[in-house]
Amino acid sequence: MSLYEEKGEVKSKAITDDIIPNQSYQEVSEQLATLMDYSDSVIYLTEDINDNTLIDFMIRVRAILNNRTLEQKDEPINLIINSNGGDIHNMLGIIDYIESLSVKVNTICRGRAFSAAAIILACGTGTRMMSKRSSIMFHQSSSFLDGKMSDLESYLTNVKKLETSIYNLLADKTKKDAKWWKDQMKSDFYIPVDDLVEYGVIDQIIKVMKLTAEQII
Repeated sequence: MSLYEEKGEVKSKAITDDIIPNQSYQEVSEQLATLMDYSDSVIYLTEDINDNTLIDFMIRVRAILNNRTLEQKDEPINLIINSNGGDIHNMLGIIDYIESLSVKVNTICRGRAFSAAAIILACGTGTRMMSKRSSIMFHQSSSFLDGKMSDLESYLTNVKKLETSIYNLLADKTKKDAKWWKDQMKSDFYIPVDDLVEYGVIDQIIKVMKLTAEQII
């Protein structure tokens, strides 16, 4: 399922599947302008995180910012997350891009944020939120390997360095240190919603309230 939604209809294919092949980044952005409604500044992360997810996200953010009025220039972007996670390198690419922006990015979990998606949720630069019946899970990275022993040893060394950087990243974004995260993530680690604010993973639990169509996130 695509990251984007237009007039209530969820597109069946990612932007990259439709218009990225054989076109420049600028050409894709221009075509994207004909497909999207930018007024609510909402991006949906509802698929497994891969190369297309990262590119889709970057294009969408650029399109939103390029179509803002002067009065809207400092408004946050809302990233709605309902994902099983995915590739760790593309996850880090999304986080790096979020941190490079001049506007804040609110991260909001509706449903589930597992693995890489959970880390993106914790790394929002605005307000990090979660609905009270959503689920969140962290764990170590996983891989299926074959090849020469020397190559495997090199790969595992790099994976361990990458995992250490993830523990340090979570320690920086939450109220728990890197050792705590390393110990917890040795197996699938589901955190009860009521503990997430205490641990510093999110800033608030979304309360049930009646909203107008324009207010719903």
